[in-house]
Amino acid sequence: MMPPQVGPQPQWQAPDEVPPPPRGPGVLTPFAAPPRDRDLRGLWIGLGIGGLALVLCCIGGVVGIAFLLPYADNIAKSQVASVVEVYLAAVRDEDYTTARRQLCDAEQRTHTIGWFEDHFGQSPIMDYRVDPADVRIGNESITVDAQVLQNGRWADERYDMEQAGSRYVICGGLD
Repeated sequence: MMPPQVGPQPQWQAPDEVPPPPRGPGVLTPFAAPPRDRDLRGLWIGLGIGGLALVLCCIGGVVGIAFLLPYADNIAKSQVASVVEVYLAAVRDEDYTTARRQLCDAEQRTHTIGWFEDHFGQSPIMDYRVDPADVRIGNESITVDAQVLQNGRWADERYDMEQAGSRYVICGGLD
């Protein structure tokens, strides 16, 4: 005969189950979720300031691009016009080596230093005008109009440009 049971009934019934650990001093149940601050005002203020900063950055980027695009065209026109200015200044100063450096490879093959001496020896360039506003950049061509003072009169000349690597070169309009 079994002695009568005193106390609560065991929580496990089958012999295969493991009994739960006993409760004792210092045993705490784990948090289901960490405690949170009940006042969410600081969170919303931070999110609002962050959102405002994001909107201001986006608007600033759009405005910056809108102001930069017209000037990018002017910068390209100035760079192209400066190549023609360097070329004409070198021809005027009879520095034909520098003038040839402004030409594309095909033009350098046909326009030797002797060609420059023959062509500009009889009628040297006395002065020139190149205006970046006279540069036309199309889809497939870049042209620069210049006025050249030669033989006591101004003549209009047109130079065809190409991009060779990272720089522009004259590739037509020399003859």
